[in-house]
Amino acid sequence: MSSIDFSEYSELIDESPGFSSKVPVSPEDEFFHAVYISGQQRKNHLGETEIPGKLQIRGVKSNLDEINMVITHVKQVLVKSSRVNNRDNLDCFCYQQGPPPWKGTSGNVCGKNSTERASIPFCSTCRSQLIVAGIYADENTGKPFLVDGKPVYIFIRAKGIKYGNVANYLSEMAQKDDLEPIVTPVTEQSKKFEKDNVNHKRFVAKITVGKQSSSYGMKEVFEIKQGSPLSVESIKVVLNKSKETLGNFKEKFDWSKNKTGGSADYSTSAPKPSDDQTFNFGSNIEPKQEVKTPPKTEAKKVDNFSFEDVAF
Repeated sequence: MSSIDFSEYSELIDESPGFSSKVPVSPEDEFFHAVYISGQQRKNHLGETEIPGKLQIRGVKSNLDEINMVITHVKQVLVKSSRVNNRDNLDCFCYQQGPPPWKGTSGNVCGKNSTERASIPFCSTCRSQLIVAGIYADENTGKPFLVDGKPVYIFIRAKGIKYGNVANYLSEMAQKDDLEPIVTPVTEQSKKFEKDNVNHKRFVAKITVGKQSSSYGMKEVFEIKQGSPLSVESIKVVLNKSKETLGNFKEKFDWSKNKTGGSADYSTSAPKPSDDQTFNFGSNIEPKQEVKTPPKTEAKKVDNFSFEDVAF
């Protein structure tokens, strides 16, 4: 059988129409698992009843009071959405790649800050959101919990009233001046990189549920506190894992790759999800209509831990 030599036609890659050949998967099976605060009592994918106000790791663990994470990725994005027929429609999205000026999927140039965006009619309803992803870990040691022998990657999305606490924690981490530099050689550039990209990876992040007042009454929000420090050796491995999983992160969270926009909601016949579950604009995956109880694999701590020993 004859074949076609890829190298002879590789320049045609740039002529691709841009449609994705990715096979859709359910949120429970994705690489990054959503951490959310349950808003109502409902059966989840694991067949467990979620307790309102408790933390959930979608497809992994239910009804937690605290989740500990070793942060691998932090990304600020801009999202403009509108409510259409009880569904959140993505009107414009910007991944904020590199320094400004940025351009959203609508073609508009984004304001550099909220004041600039407020002065542009189209952008006035655009809001900044934070995505913080990492490895589900033990609170004291930073040891990953394993499911089917592999670490579990999780994420939180901070938007609206949930934005402030998460932004404050990351800001506090970036402003720490009492940490001994671990990025060498020590230069002004390396010190800035360490504050912006390494400081929040030097500690286990402890996530709990708090309350905050809003115009709609008291709302539940994420609270994050600094946990136990990691060794320099572990931080190196975390940085390496951040590089290795950057493609997975962009694939899930860079919505600008979805040219058609779309909706973040589920079908109206499914149980209403919490706000943090309605995350994937443009997803064509409908939720499972019947609750199945799969064989549950417990997330187990790694003993005699070293990040080098974990098969990612």
